[in-house]
Amino acid sequence: MDEISLRVHAKINLTLEITGVNGRGYHELDMLCCSVSPYDEVTVKKAEKIKVTMDGAESGEENTAYRAALLVFRESGVALRVDIKKGIPSGAGLGGSSADASAVFFAAVKMNIVDAAIAEKLCVKVGSDVVYMMRGGYCRLKGEGEKVFPLGELDFTVAIVQKEAGATTAQVYGAFDKSPVRGVGVNAVLRGEKYYNVLERAAISLCPAVQNVKDRMLTLYGNAVMTGSGSAVFSVVDDDADEKILQEKFSDCVFAGIVKTVPRGIEII
Repeated sequence: MDEISLRVHAKINLTLEITGVNGRGYHELDMLCCSVSPYDEVTVKKAEKIKVTMDGAESGEENTAYRAALLVFRESGVALRVDIKKGIPSGAGLGGSSADASAVFFAAVKMNIVDAAIAEKLCVKVGSDVVYMMRGGYCRLKGEGEKVFPLGELDFTVAIVQKEAGATTAQVYGAFDKSPVRGVGVNAVLRGEKYYNVLERAAISLCPAVQNVKDRMLTLYGNAVMTGSGSAVFSVVDDDADEKILQEKFSDCVFAGIVKTVPRGIEII
């Protein structure tokens, strides 16, 4: 097989807790994640040299898919061309960049360029959640996010809204580290909250639009939580929730949609 096309799905963090900092200086995480229906379409094929395009424009070495292709090349000597059509909003906490990298590793396994065990080791070199994005589904993530424990299947409907791209992941974690507030996740559980994210306060300090969207979604649906390091916010909604109403109420936002959970992170087209 010299070419493969994939749908690689977004994710949401149902919970996100920070339990400490490890010996490498990275945050120790405990999260519940699930895959949701928005996706990037990624085509990977063998080539004479590495090349990555996103929506038709060539991307450089800063792109996570390029970094993944470079690792595959160093491991196998096989160069890949990767063409990405974006469907996952950027800067949202929905895992879009990690999804694209995971698609490259998934493709390399399916094309018999590297084996699955090597691919997982390479995933961690790009990002701690890339291992999860390659698997997807409903899972618990621990460590830096690279320890993945499948939890079965979820079947529910979610509204997702992003007003604007948020701060970078590094900026949000930096703001969290400077904050005197800790144990937010524990407090959320004690309050009986099923979904929570300890990074919300830090993200809002850098991107107040997160609070604006959350307040409006709380009014509309009664629940709302930021995903990842932001800036998208999700609400669990009824299966018959009206997407038209959502989009009318959030017409000032870059993304507003009603989506479903899905059982896996990547599908072959």
